[in-house]
Amino acid sequence: MRAKKSTLWVTVIVIVVGLVMWAWRKPGHRPDGMRMGPGQKSLGQLWLEMQATTQQTLYYMKGYAYAFIPGQRPRRLFGLEGYNIRRLIETPEKDGYFVATREIVFYTDPRTGEILWEWENPFTGERVEVFHITNDPVNFRVRIRDGRYYSVSLDGQREFGEMRPPQEWEDFYVWYADVFPFYPLPGWKKKYTAAELFDFYVPKRALHTQGPPEVMVSWTRVGPWLPWMHMDDHEGVMIYHARSRRFTSWNALPDRIKRLVKEKYPLYMKAPDKVDPHRPNATSWTVYMEEMKKRKARHKER
Repeated sequence: MRAKKSTLWVTVIVIVVGLVMWAWRKPGHRPDGMRMGPGQKSLGQLWLEMQATTQQTLYYMKGYAYAFIPGQRPRRLFGLEGYNIRRLIETPEKDGYFVATREIVFYTDPRTGEILWEWENPFTGERVEVFHITNDPVNFRVRIRDGRYYSVSLDGQREFGEMRPPQEWEDFYVWYADVFPFYPLPGWKKKYTAAELFDFYVPKRALHTQGPPEVMVSWTRVGPWLPWMHMDDHEGVMIYHARSRRFTSWNALPDRIKRLVKEKYPLYMKAPDKVDPHRPNATSWTVYMEEMKKRKARHKER
């Protein structure tokens, strides 16, 4: 139950958008998926296509993670590089779609860009194993009722709100979400307290074009130290800041990312093709805890 309240990467990215939706009206626009005129989409349809389509798409992201400790100079700890891969899957009730996704993001050396497998913690002096972001699944659900788009719980029992209207910045529609998660961390005594800040930029011309729209994303997260850093009792937070863009093909990813995923994480080469609405979404904390449980069980078997 706790894990169901979790958010993502780049990505946990789309779940939080639904949590801040509200009703909207704009003269001359229909909120449903019907076209308003020759070749023109509604803002509701454009918003849904921004999230995903029935064909596989990806959000490739790149940025940095920083340490922020009051009274000390902020320090760049890691580079970030990876993606979220997704598709729309119609719900069993035929009342909308699941946005079915999984995500993988690698922590890299901030100077060389090399992918890290071990890291010497500059605050503790401890050399630790790096656990990359491998969250599967990271899903959310959209209900379409009377031509309107609503975010609902995965099981369809709770309705969070209606699609939020975008701001208009010259040639772009900008959907945004400023969200402040606060919930218990599984396996930890403290609560997850964070900020997740997103801006989604979509060209206005996408209203008149076929296929998935071009999308650029800015993402900032302020949150606790990662579990594998072993800094639970240390003051301070981590700040993530990354840019992201949509790809329509896995082959558009950088070669080194494709090679690594193909060799070590082949599951992440494709978007999910089904959704279990009762399965909790994964986070860095739940993935880490599950891995620790597996290792402990293997150790006992020896």
